[in-house]
Amino acid sequence: MRKALIAYRGVRSQETMGKLFGVSQQTWSAWEVGRATPPAKTMQKIAKMSKQSIETLFPDIFN
Repeated sequence: MRKALIAYRGVRSQETMGKLFGVSQQTWSAWEVGRATPPAKTMQKIAKMSKQSIETLFPDIFN
């Protein structure tokens, strides 16, 4: 479970976040639970928009 990514979503739906980043709700959900990982460019975009590091958002990948 990627808690920082879920916290960044906040009250917005997974569908809303998916649309914001050009993916489906199912893809965003898979990112949140760690079944899938976004491409590097998308991770950078999420990090920039959330004002958090990629390592914080995706700790299972970088730690």
